[in-house]
Order: sequence, then structure tokens, then C-alpha cells
Amino acid sequence: MICWLKQTRWILIGIVLAALVTDACALDPNRLASQYVREQWTTETGFPGGAVNGIAQTADGYLWIGTDRGLIRFDGFNFRPVSFASIATAPNVSILQLLTDAGGTLWIRPQGADLVRQKGGKFESVRYGPDAITALSKDNQDGVLVSDIERGTFRFMTDHVQKMGPSSPPVISIAETADGEVWLGTLGDGLFSLKDGRATNVNAGLPDRKINCLLAIGRDELWVGTGTGLYRGNGKEFRRIELPSFLGIVQVLSLMRDRDSNIWVGTTRGLLRINAKGISFFEENELRGDGGINVLFEDREGNLWIGGGRGLGRIRDSAFVTYSSISDRRFEHNGPVYVDPEGRAWLAPAKGGLYVLQNGRVQLVTSIPPNEVVYSISGRADVVWVGRQRGGLTHLQLRNGAIASQSLQRQMDSPKTVPMLFMRAAMAQCGPAR
Repeated sequence: MICWLKQTRWILIGIVLAALVTDACALDPNRLASQYVREQWTTETGFPGGAVNGIAQTADGYLWIGTDRGLIRFDGFNFRPVSFASIATAPNVSILQLLTDAGGTLWIRPQGADLVRQKGGKFESVRYGPDAITALSKDNQDGVLVSDIERGTFRFMTDHVQKMGPSSPPVISIAETADGEVWLGTLGDGLFSLKDGRATNVNAGLPDRKINCLLAIGRDELWVGTGTGLYRGNGKEFRRIELPSFLGIVQVLSLMRDRDSNIWVGTTRGLLRINAKGISFFEENELRGDGGINVLFEDREGNLWIGGGRGLGRIRDSAFVTYSSISDRRFEHNGPVYVDPEGRAWLAPAKGGLYVLQNGRVQLVTSIPPNEVVYSISGRADVVWVGRQRGGLTHLQLRNGAIASQSLQRQMDSPKTVPMLFMRAAMAQCGPAR
């Protein structure tokens, strides 16, 4: 029996890991924040790590989480702390960054001088004589970019290390655009461009000197997260992205672009999603705590993982779309609902009025007074019948996207007669019995 239970548990873990490596779509940009499925693991609910600083995924499907209490491996069910004792690294050392390169090697930046990588299932220390590594990033050549506080910036390739530039002020963020230009964000000296072995300070449109994070897109597009906001530019000129005014001056800590071109922005106030439809805000109070959203990561299934000051979160799509009264009071205490053959949903809140939901947008049907209670809805093709409390039976017809209405009985002797009249009208549509 015990053997069977163990075998079943490993089968379930295998199914979860297989799901993690399955290709899938990114988060639907048309959904509201409240329509995603959200999960959180915090220190209050058993998460062992505390603040999360790095997230990565290896080819076997495991999720790796770097925290201020050490490295953790997640198999979909359990969090397992991972020790570096075999390579003489201090136990429970803080992990500041994680990434996997194009070859699938897991790179780990612990607090201190050396890098660590997992190769062939084993951890090894990567030493090249640095004083202190301050930033780590993927490059565009299947390698890894590393910045050292004394020796400058290096590119780690499979079989060699290439020096990219001289030492500079402390670098805390790195990104490389498709044209091969490397960008360095510093702790207090602004943004630098690294090209042909030379570092050039770039100030155009960037008043803040603390560059927390960088996101390179395409040939020359660069997003810059600073201590006072978010900027976007082409390397020569940058403009400030106007975030929701209620955030005030907010510090941007992390940036990510998912496979559906949503830009995700982690801040000290919560999480932002930016796309063609505008800016959406996720407060994430329980996850960020007194800190912020430190790291963002998209797994192979298209889920968004969030590392906050108090733990780990996941946002994902589901097969169902929820329209919550929390985000839209029109969905509170709904009455009848009817879905027509064209996929439009007709909704009648108990407080009154009629709405039609189409392509993710909710439209008020103006021919029905907003305080008029609707008892029942039915129809066929582009015809909808509505039984009303005071207005009787109303016939709605859609013509070229517009809704035309005709009330068949303006005043009813009793509201109870409306459902009966509605049923008769519906039966009349069906034709004589055979």
C-alpha cells in the first residue's frame, strides 16, 4: 500500500512537471486582472524562503527560486531547499539572481564573489578572479553577461570568457539589444551604453540616476525601470511612461515581456500590465508586503510567476472567464442570463437594466430603463425577447450592430403575467407542434 502511494505521488509530480514544459499561450491580454487564476505561497502559508529575488526553470520542468534564505526547488507540490555545502558556499546564503542560458544551464548569483552553475546535475563554482559580481543577465549569443564591480563586464560563453568593457560605477542591471549593444544600469550614476569596448553615459530623458532594471526588445527598444518611474526609448532618447496617478512616485524593480507582448512591471506598490489596451494594476498586497515585486518570470506554459517581498505568486489563464462584481458592479446580484446563437451574453442585474456582453465589452441596452427589472430573456438569431416588470414583453432586434426595440405591452396588470406572456411568445417562435 505504501509503495502504491509513493508511486502515485511520483506519477502526479510527473504530470505536473510535464505540464510545466508544455507549450501554451501567454496570459490573454483581453482579460481583466480579476479574470486570471491567482495562487500565492507566502511565509504565512508555509513558503520557506521569505523574499524572492530570482526565478528560473530548467529543462526537467523544475522551478528554481532564489530567496534571501537560500535556493529552493519547486516540483509543483513541494518546496525543497537546496544546499551548496559541496562547493564550500555558506549555508542558507542569499540568492540574488537566477537564470537559465540557451543551453539549459542554471546560473546562480549568490551573495558574494563567485557564480554557481548547475551542469550535468551537479553544482560547481565559476571563478575567474572577480572581486564582487553585481549583475547577471542573458545575452543574445547563447551566453551570459556578468558585471564585476572592479574588473568590468564579461560575456561567459560555452568554452571561453570574453571581456566586454572596462570597470564602471556599480552595475545593478544589464540588457543587450538585438543590434549587439549592451546596456548597463548603475546604482547611482545612470545608464551606460557599452559598445566596442567603450562605456558611454546616456542621460537623454532619464533624470533618475538609479537604474533598477532593464528590458531590451528587438533591435533598439529599451525599457528602463528607475527609482522614480518607468521610461521607454531607443537608446538615444527616452520618454517617461505615465503610470496611474494614484501610485504617485513609484520605484520600478522588475520588467518582463511575455510571449503575447504584454509588458509586466513590478513596483514597490504592486504589479502593472501594459499592452495596447492600456495599463492594468494588480495591488499584490499579501505578496509584496513592505517590499515590492522583485522579479517576474514566464514559464514554458505561459504562466506568470511573481517574486515578492513575502513569497511567490503565480497568475495563469483558465478555461473559464469570470466577470466579477468586485471589478464591475454591473455583475452584482445578477438575474437572468441568455447566450444567443452568435455568442453574445445578455445579462439582467437584479437591480434593473439589461446589458449585452460581446468581445469582452459590456454595453448597456438603452431601450430598457436602468431601473427596470427584467424577469426573463430568450430569443433566436438576431431576435431577443425580454420580459419586464413594468414594460411588459419587449422585442429586441439587432441590425448592423444596432439594437432596435418594440414593446408589445407597455403596462401590465400584474408583474406575474410577464413570464406567462414571455412563454407564449417563445412558443409562437417555435411554430406549431408536430
